[in-house]
This record gives sequence, structure tokens and C-alpha cells, in this order.
Amino acid sequence: MILLALLLPAGLAVAAIARARRGAQGADASHEDDLLDVMNKLVTRAQISERQTACILVALDRAADLTDRFGGAALDDTMARLLARLGRCLREQDHLQIADTATFCVVLSPVPTLSPDDVLRLADRLQATVEGGVTGTPPAHLTASVGVSLSGTLRRRSATALLDAAQIALDDAQQHGPAAVRVHCHDMRGTPKTPLCPEIATALDIGEIRPWYQPQISTETGHITGVEALARWCHPARGMIAPAGFLPALEDAGRLGKLGRIMLDHALSDLRKWDAAGLHVPHVSLNFSGEELRNPRLADQIGWTLDRHGIAPDRLCIELLETVVASAADDDIVARTIGLLAAMGCRIDLDDFGTGHASISTLRGVDVHRLKIDRSFVSRLDREPRQQRLVSAILLMAEQLDLDTLAEGVETPAEHALLAQLGCRHVQGFGIARPMPADQCADWIAAHAASIPPLPLIQRGIG
Repeated sequence: MILLALLLPAGLAVAAIARARRGAQGADASHEDDLLDVMNKLVTRAQISERQTACILVALDRAADLTDRFGGAALDDTMARLLARLGRCLREQDHLQIADTATFCVVLSPVPTLSPDDVLRLADRLQATVEGGVTGTPPAHLTASVGVSLSGTLRRRSATALLDAAQIALDDAQQHGPAAVRVHCHDMRGTPKTPLCPEIATALDIGEIRPWYQPQISTETGHITGVEALARWCHPARGMIAPAGFLPALEDAGRLGKLGRIMLDHALSDLRKWDAAGLHVPHVSLNFSGEELRNPRLADQIGWTLDRHGIAPDRLCIELLETVVASAADDDIVARTIGLLAAMGCRIDLDDFGTGHASISTLRGVDVHRLKIDRSFVSRLDREPRQQRLVSAILLMAEQLDLDTLAEGVETPAEHALLAQLGCRHVQGFGIARPMPADQCADWIAAHAASIPPLPLIQRGIG
């Protein structure tokens, strides 16, 4: 249902909202038609002039709470006054109206070029305007979630497609809200998220799901070169639950972002504790999904968390699946986020290399630091010549591209030794150490460091 309230003085806008609420279903449909008529004109103008436009939906978070506390008239007044303030963020030729009960719709007048960064800057201004509140409203803290669609990224260029795409992006933002922003991409389907099992939701909230760590060591020196943080659910009755037991439910419910924030905070906190204990752990690796990378504020959030813990960006390694990196070329926001993280100084690992669809051109377009060779290539490496040839080819390619390498799933001393001979610089797997909680990992790091003999002192000759 679309309720029309164009840029009117506050009192008139409130009256328009109230009249629309009392209107019949047919009247609501005509209001939607009014919006689509305006959008059709702008989209048609953009196509004829080879320009671009965008639709931005700005929805008040927890609008129902505002109505429950202060009544529908208070929400009407808030929306009307925000409408006038939001209008001052836009150009005169842009279109702004109220869509639904607590959502604003912005359609930009066509411009020659329009990038996601351009629209995200405008989205930030719109959100800041909402968060600033308005005089005369009840004393409630306001936030807004934002969904964005750009005409230049749509396969079908029409007003309906532009509005539908913005709504899909808004739905995704509200799943990760409050105050989230999402830009529409092709694999956002708009399907409703599955409600999260209350037991898993509680586990996230009370800290039962947290990182366990698996060490990574150098094949040249034997020293620890990093740890990978892996999510584990420490269930009070069932014990440790592996990711397969809860990650699919979190993904279906759109809660991977919250898990990612929890993992990052714990991992950096543990890294700082190890530093204070005199344990040398160069970096910690964390996996990030495509869903998380579509958050345009992810890089800022990671930067703030690094600053809060006093950890340098180059000590955080971002692990990305090959499929995510391969799709980045078709998703401006994912590519932008990866670029911002690399520019910040974070290391970028290409995880499960050899099993996805990444190409040489993909590696050239993304600032990858290291290839993680998938365990399927490592298994039986010491017994199968074909496996050896495949791994040798990967290592040669990495050397030519100046990329570091790490082999996953190393389970035997023979696999470890052969990988070292072939030139793989780092190894990880059960043959080195199993994932373990932070305190056990600290003990393992200390014991491992003590087990490595010091390098022999080589004295220069005299004479």
C-alpha cells in the first residue's frame, strides 16, 4: 500500500496521511499508481538520455513501537516533519513522498553517471536526518533502515523493477537492522527469512557461540604464522556443536552478520590477550560470507572494531570463498567492500582455492594476498602423483602472481613434508593441531614455541 504525501507543509502532510489511512483499497492502489507514474517518467527520461536514476526507500525502525507508545497521530506528525527535513537533503528535481505507513520513497532525477558510492553518501545523509529527530515529536530515538536500487544495475529497466528492487534491498536491510543499508544485487531474491530457532538465537545473545582457533605454521621455520577463528557452539547439554549444526539456520534467518560481529570482537580480544601474555601470533583469520560483504558499512565497522581493540589492520586476515570473489565482478558493493578492506591494510585470503569459479582475471581484479589450497587437493598428496602435479601447478601460478600460499586439511607428517618440498609456505590441519578454545590455544602456542630449537648462531670469520 502506497500512501501519497508529496512535499507539503507539515500540517497538510499530516492531514493527507490521515485521509489516506481512512481511504479504501482502491484509493491506495491509485496512490501507488501515482508513484509509479512519476517513476515511469524518470526512468523513461533516463533511458532516452542514456542517464541513470535510483530509488531509495527509507523506513523508520520500530515504527510500531512509536505508535504503541504515543499513538498514530504522533507517527503521522513525525513522518510529516521528517518529510520536510528529508526534502532539504535532495535536489529540487528529485522526487520524495511517503510510501506506506513509515517509509519514505526517494527517486533521483536522472544524472549522467551514478555509482553506489554516490547513492550511499546520500543514504547516509538521509539516515542522519532521521536520527537527528524533529522538533515537536515525542522523545523517542529514531533510526531508519535503507534499501537502494540503481537503474544501471537492473536487467529490466522499468519503474516497477526499480521499486521492487529497492523494496527487496530494504527487506534485507531490515533483517540486519536497525540502521542498516543494503544496495540491491541480483542474488537478492526477496524471499522471507526463516525465523531463527529460539535456542540458537539465545546462544548468539549469551555468548555460547564463539571462536575456536586452529593454528597455521610456516613450513620453512615451523613457527606459528597465524590462527583461523572457527565458529563453535558450546551447548550446555550437548557439548561442542560444529558449524554444520547451526550455520545453515543462521544463514536462512539472515543472522550471519551478527555472528560475524561476535566472531570479530572475540577474535581481536583474544589476540590482544595473547599479545599481553607475550605470545607471538602474527594474525587471526576470519571468514566473511557474501551476505556480510554486501553490507556497505562492513569496512567501517571492522575499522572501528580494530581501533577499539588497538589491533593493526594487517593482523586481520579476511577469508573469502572463491565463489564470493568470482561474483564480486557482478556486485559493485561486494567489490567495493573488498577493496576498502584491502586499502585499510587487512590481508585477503582466497579460501578453498581450486573448488570455485575464480579465474586469473578475478585474481587480477581483487587484491588477494594468499591462496588457501583446498583440502581436496591435499588429501593423499604423498600417494597420488596426479595430486602432486595439481598442487605444483597451483604453487607455480601463485609464485608467478606473487601470492602467498597455505594448504588446508594437512593430516599426516608425509603431507606436511611434501608440501614443504613443493614450496607451499604455510600449512594448517589436524596434523598440526585441531581447533581449540582460546585458553587451550594459548597453551598450545606457548608449548609449540618452546619446542622449536633456536636458530644456530653463525659467527663471522676473523681475518
